[in-house]
Amino acid sequence: MTSETAKSEPQVHRVRSGGVIITVEEYGREHQDADTTSVVFLPALGVALSYYRPLLESWAERGRHVLGVEMRGGPQSPVANPRRQSFGYAQMINDDLATVFTLDAIATASKVVLVGHSLGGHLALLSAASGALQPAGVVTIGTGTASPASQTSRSGRLRRRVEVGFVRMTIGMLGYWPGHRVGFGGRQPKGLMADWAFEATHGRYRLAGDPTDYEAALAALGPPTLLIALEGDPMIPPPAVAYLASRLPAQVEHRMLTGEHARDHFLWARRSPGLMIDEVEGWLARMG
Repeated sequence: MTSETAKSEPQVHRVRSGGVIITVEEYGREHQDADTTSVVFLPALGVALSYYRPLLESWAERGRHVLGVEMRGGPQSPVANPRRQSFGYAQMINDDLATVFTLDAIATASKVVLVGHSLGGHLALLSAASGALQPAGVVTIGTGTASPASQTSRSGRLRRRVEVGFVRMTIGMLGYWPGHRVGFGGRQPKGLMADWAFEATHGRYRLAGDPTDYEAALAALGPPTLLIALEGDPMIPPPAVAYLASRLPAQVEHRMLTGEHARDHFLWARRSPGLMIDEVEGWLARMG
């Protein structure tokens, strides 16, 4: 093994949260000092943290201290039976992420910016808005409403209603979401998909078991925030990101990544990670 290969290997941390082991991969610890901002990255629904390794490694090679979280239910943070061990957004925010932020690698950081892709962006926004976490900033990538209101055509709105209805019907019948069979989101518990489906149906958040008024909290979101849309994203198109941005304070920045690298909801993380890093680093520089 060469020294370069050894350098790219992350330091792995594991913390216990509600009977589940949450795994965190840390890159670029040597870059952490009193003046740098650390990045905590949260993946999309059903996407393993390992998928984002090119992004996390490239970011660390640029001199950034980066930590990636394998959320509850991921390959490195497994849940044995999601039908019996159901959980939702509230547990991921108030239990898992709150516990992750007690890690020395994060707790001792000068500043921490939460960066989330898709569902990870929702969790980042909600945890910062509620005060469960106190990041110095929030960045979301391809994060927007799944509500039909985000669709610009009548056929698009109808199709989205059918898709959301199918999710609600399936979790009601089976007691979990078989995403590994239908090609969306991986195998997920009923609670998580019910939280997803509520926002997708009503265009607002309500988390099961959590009394927080998240819409009011988001409207008063404090930390500097950047929402990045992908121009050609068929899953979360720019209007879906704009709809979410409309529920946030006016000072929240909303940018769109364009070009070939912005035509897919996922592939940018592996094929063009540097372009997304440039966008976020530029924002961090402006934020100071």
